[in-house]
Amino acid sequence: MNTKKLFALVIAFLMVFAAVPVLSLAGGIGSGIGEAAAMARLDRCWNAVEAAEAEAIAAGMDRRAVIGAVQSAILNSGLADSDSFSDFSKDGFFFTVDGMYCAYNYRLRNELTACEYPEDGTVVIKGNGARDAESPDILLVGPYYGYDSNFTDQYRLEAASMGEATGGSVTILSGHDATGPAIAQNFMNKGVVFYDSHGTQSGNSSYLCLTTNSGITQNDYSNGWAVNAGSAAYIDGRYIQHHVTGTLSNTFVWMAICEGMKRQGQGTTGNALLAAGCGAVYGYSQSVTFAGDYLYEEVFWNVMKDEGTAKEAYEEMISVYGIPDPYGDAYPILMSPVDPFPSNPDAAQTVNCEWKLYGFLPPVALESFSLDRDSVQVYASYSDTINFAKVPEDASLYELVWTSSDESIATVRGNSRKCVITGVSAGSCEVICTVLVDGEVFGTASCAVTVMPDTALDEALNVEGGTLHFETSEQYPFRAVRDGERFYAQSGNHKVGNSDSTLYLVLNMLAGDTLTFEYWYGAEDGYDYYNFTVNNQQVQHLSGSNNGWQTYVYTAAADGEYTFEWNFNKDPYVEDFIDGIRLDNVAFSGEGGQPVGPDGDLDDSSTVTVSDALIALRIAMNITSASPEQIAHGDMDEDGSVSVSDAVVILRLAMGLVS
Repeated sequence: MNTKKLFALVIAFLMVFAAVPVLSLAGGIGSGIGEAAAMARLDRCWNAVEAAEAEAIAAGMDRRAVIGAVQSAILNSGLADSDSFSDFSKDGFFFTVDGMYCAYNYRLRNELTACEYPEDGTVVIKGNGARDAESPDILLVGPYYGYDSNFTDQYRLEAASMGEATGGSVTILSGHDATGPAIAQNFMNKGVVFYDSHGTQSGNSSYLCLTTNSGITQNDYSNGWAVNAGSAAYIDGRYIQHHVTGTLSNTFVWMAICEGMKRQGQGTTGNALLAAGCGAVYGYSQSVTFAGDYLYEEVFWNVMKDEGTAKEAYEEMISVYGIPDPYGDAYPILMSPVDPFPSNPDAAQTVNCEWKLYGFLPPVALESFSLDRDSVQVYASYSDTINFAKVPEDASLYELVWTSSDESIATVRGNSRKCVITGVSAGSCEVICTVLVDGEVFGTASCAVTVMPDTALDEALNVEGGTLHFETSEQYPFRAVRDGERFYAQSGNHKVGNSDSTLYLVLNMLAGDTLTFEYWYGAEDGYDYYNFTVNNQQVQHLSGSNNGWQTYVYTAAADGEYTFEWNFNKDPYVEDFIDGIRLDNVAFSGEGGQPVGPDGDLDDSSTVTVSDALIALRIAMNITSASPEQIAHGDMDEDGSVSVSDAVVILRLAMGLVS
C-alpha cells in the first residue's frame, strides 16, 4: 500500500472517530476504567486469600482453622464488604467485594484428586441426523474432567448414546475450556444439555461450579449471575439467560450437580433457563451422590430414547430406585412450563411434563389394554413387576391408578407403564389397575398377589436347625448375604442417607428363656446407630464399630409375649465400611414358640374377617396359590387342603355365626 493511500485511511479513521459524541466516548472509557479497577480490587482480595490459605495449610491447620484464617485475612484486608459474609458451611462461605459476589470453598480448592492427565478442550462428535428430533444436538459441560477423579466417563458415554439416538452432534466442553461464555454460546441449538460438575447454593440461587473465571465480567458478579471463586467461578441459570444470543431450542437441561434445585433457591436457575427457552430443567434439592445420579440418569434417558415423555421417564426412574437419591438425601426435581418449582422440594413431586427427546408427537387415543400377568407370587420384603400393555402401543391419552386391596400384605408403586409390587407380610390380596380417560373410568384390570414368608432371610438368621420366622421393614429391608462359609442377614440401608432398616421377631417366652444372637455393626461414630429394643425398651444403642462378630444373650424376666427389633439408623452421610448391622445364628432356648393367629386367619391379622374367607375361596378355586401357613390356618376340616367348605366355615366365623 502506498503512502498516499495509507494517509487517506488514517484521515478517514480520524474523521469517523471525531464524529463520536464526547460524552458517550467518555462514558465508555469511564466504564472500562471502572470495571478494570473493580476487577483489580477483586484480584487483590484473592491474593490475600491465597496467602492466608497457604500459610495456614503449611502450619498444619485442619479444615476449620484454615477456613477461619482465610475469613480473618479477608476481613483484615479491608477489601471485602464486612457485613456480607453468609452461607457458612463446613466447606467455606460467601461474601462480596464492592457488591461483586465471591465464594471460598476449601473442598473444591484443596480436596479434589486430580486425574493423571488433566483435560482441557472442546470435542465435537458429528452426528448423522438419523432421527426426527426437534433439536438433535447434545452439549456436555464437564469443568472438572481431569481435575477431580470422582468424575467418570458415565456422561460422556451417555452423551454419545444420545447423539447416536438423535443423529445429532455431541459437543463436550472440558476443564478450563468450559468457560462461562463458551457454555452460553454452546447452549444454542442444543436439544439436551448435561451439567456434569460440582454445584453449590447461595442466597436465592443455585450455581454450576467452573474451574475458570475466564470471560466473566464485573456486571455478572454484581448481578449475582456469577460468583467469583479466585481463579475459578460459579454461574447460574440467569447467566445463561442473559448471555445466549437467541431463544433456546426447547432444550432439556439435566443438572448432575449438587443443590441444583436447592430449597433456598426456589427454582431461580430453573426459572431463568425456562425463560431462555428451555423445555424442562432437572436437578436436585440437596447434595447428590455420583452413584445415585448415575442410576437415575440411566433409567431416565433409556425411557426418553424409547420415545417416552419426561413424565414417563421420571415415573420409571422413581419406580425403579425410589426417592430420594439411593445413596443420599437429594430429591429429584423436574421443572417445566407445566411443572413449577414444588412447594416442598424435599418430597415426592408429581411430574406432568410431556417433553420428548424426538420432539412433539400428536396424542393418540387408547383403544384397549391388559396386564401382562394375572397372578404374582413374591416373598415378604421383595418386589416384582407387572406391566401395562396398551393398544395401540403409542397411545398416550390415559392415566393409571394402581391400588392394593390390602397394603398390610403388599404395597404398590406404579406409573403409566408398570407397577412394582412389594410384599409386606404373608397373605393374599389383589392389585387393581384403574384406567382413566378424560378423568372418567375407562376400565379396570387386576392381578392376584400371594406373599410368601421370606424363607431365605429366615435361613440366614436362624442357628442351624432353627425355625424362627422374621419380618423386616418394607423400605430398606434386611437381606440375606453369603460371605464364604457364613450365611447372615444385613440391614438394607447400606449407603442410604437419612434412613432406617429394621428386623422384627415376636416370641412367647417364659421367665428364664433366652434369645441369643451374633452381631457385627459398623457406623459413623456419633452419627449412625445400631439399636436393639425389646418390647419398645432400648437394650442396645451403639455407634462406631465392634470390628467383628460378638454374641448377645437376652433373658426373659417374666412370662409373656416379647417383640424384638434390630434397627440401623443413618444420618445424611454415607461411609465406605460396613455402614450397617450384620446378624446371624439367632437361637431361642424356650418352647413357647411364635404366636400364631386363630384358625381361619389367612391374612395374618390375628383376627378372622370376611377378607380371610375370600382368600380361602380364591385358594379353593385355584385362582391363587397358598402358603404353608395359609393352608395350616385355612384347613378347617383338617383334610390337608383349603376347600370351598372351609371358606364357608371361615365366613361364618367372621360373621359371628359360630365360635
